[in-house]
Amino acid sequence: MTKIGATSMVVLLLVLSCTAVLAGPVTKGVEESKTFACWQALISAEGCIQDIFSSFFTGRINLSPQCCHAIESISEDCFLQFFPFFNTAFNPLLKSFCSTQSAAPSPKA
Repeated sequence: MTKIGATSMVVLLLVLSCTAVLAGPVTKGVEESKTFACWQALISAEGCIQDIFSSFFTGRINLSPQCCHAIESISEDCFLQFFPFFNTAFNPLLKSFCSTQSAAPSPKA
């Protein structure tokens, strides 16, 4: 898949994912604030959502430290709410990748 094709696919899937979240029933109060917190965590790390999609479709996980921090901060339910078409094993794979990244010593300059 070309770079433009891959980017278009990521954008399309992001739109579909957001549509699924927004079209589904959302309860008032606590549930709305949880949904907002989930979304904030993921969009606060630049490129994170695109990296998640890319990792899923290429089979190679490549996430920034900021994205790993966002993923580690959200629950399984939150992850599946925004990425309902991913299987339930994918989020633990991302979290496992991130735990090895955060445990690795940073390179010295």
